[in-house]
Amino acid sequence: MKLFDTNHILFVDSDRNQLEALKRILRDHNDQWQLHFCDSSTSALELLQQQPMAIIVTETRLGSKSGSELLKQVQQHYPSTTRLLFSGQALRTPAQEIVHHAHQFIAKPCDTQTLIVILERVIQLRDLLNNPAMTEMVNSLGSLPSLPASYQQMIEALQSDNTSLAEIGEIVAKDLGMSAKLLQMVNSAFFGLPQQISSPQHAVTLLGIETVSNLALGAAIFSRLDQTLIDEFKLEPLWQHSQSVSGLVRQLGMAMGMSRQELETPVMAGMLHDLGKLILASQNQDEYRRIVKQANQESLPLFEAEAEALWCHHAGIGAYLMGLWGLPFSAVEAVAHHHNHEYQSIDRKDCLLVYGANLLLHWLSDKEYKQHYDPQSLQSLLGDEEFNRWQNIAQEYLDGQTT
Repeated sequence: MKLFDTNHILFVDSDRNQLEALKRILRDHNDQWQLHFCDSSTSALELLQQQPMAIIVTETRLGSKSGSELLKQVQQHYPSTTRLLFSGQALRTPAQEIVHHAHQFIAKPCDTQTLIVILERVIQLRDLLNNPAMTEMVNSLGSLPSLPASYQQMIEALQSDNTSLAEIGEIVAKDLGMSAKLLQMVNSAFFGLPQQISSPQHAVTLLGIETVSNLALGAAIFSRLDQTLIDEFKLEPLWQHSQSVSGLVRQLGMAMGMSRQELETPVMAGMLHDLGKLILASQNQDEYRRIVKQANQESLPLFEAEAEALWCHHAGIGAYLMGLWGLPFSAVEAVAHHHNHEYQSIDRKDCLLVYGANLLLHWLSDKEYKQHYDPQSLQSLLGDEEFNRWQNIAQEYLDGQTT
């Protein structure tokens, strides 16, 4: 059963001429999507009461109410609806609204093909994962949390007159929540960049200190987590493991002869591969507490216990959010399948690197979970000689981290 029997998409714009233009450019997709058009937030909310929407696309300005205010209400009352903001205004205002209430920002003017690709991608993600409970949970998210230490370090750096973009980039790259949000921003259609940006340091360089400061201080995307929550769900080790997987992906990729540019996206996927755990721990605490307890009591891999309770696991949840944000689809696939041996292939090095790096690090260094990570699956994919080389690289990488 799909989330919706049909793919309903709602466009909201107080300019009726713009709505008529949208009707014209999308008329060839009427057999593919159920399209709806409203000229006010009031009429949009009335329609939503009658008909669930897969996607809502709204203008920034809607008369007396802003598009972000409408999306806030949609987020609260219709969390399964994906929220897109459509605007031709300067970055400062949409930056705040993206962080709080929109999954993606579509800049105007926007050519027809770009809009169609964005809509198709959202529908594709929803149909692929087909999990209403997960979709509602992810779509209802506001800001991703960051650890208090990272939060304080970022604030101090931004308040200093001597902080460079490179230094800010280093702080961001070490933090999963910061990295995810800034990558979401820089990959939004507003920038119109010819290629997608996968490096947090590169994202900071493009956004600049002013915009990063606006996001960090004004939009409060770096919310604090209670220390008891960090300890209970082992979020400090989660950060360390994410960085280690990302670093090992780079080392293994270089050994395979991949270029720096080729490695940018899989390195990012390595950093974000456990993003779903952060979402579950911070947004669904009681249920996740029960799942972790069950996994420990029954000696199950955590992702299997998650799947049994939620009909999905952290890999799919993190991948879904990354896809909604418009991050590279190859990274979305790598994160979605980083526990899935059947999906791996030597022809898909981007996915195989994340899968292999995660497996090897758990197998070589994680006594608690070692039994759940059998290296034979990776060995069968690589062959004995290449597997031994990967294993040696991973061990050297671990030894280098502990010295």
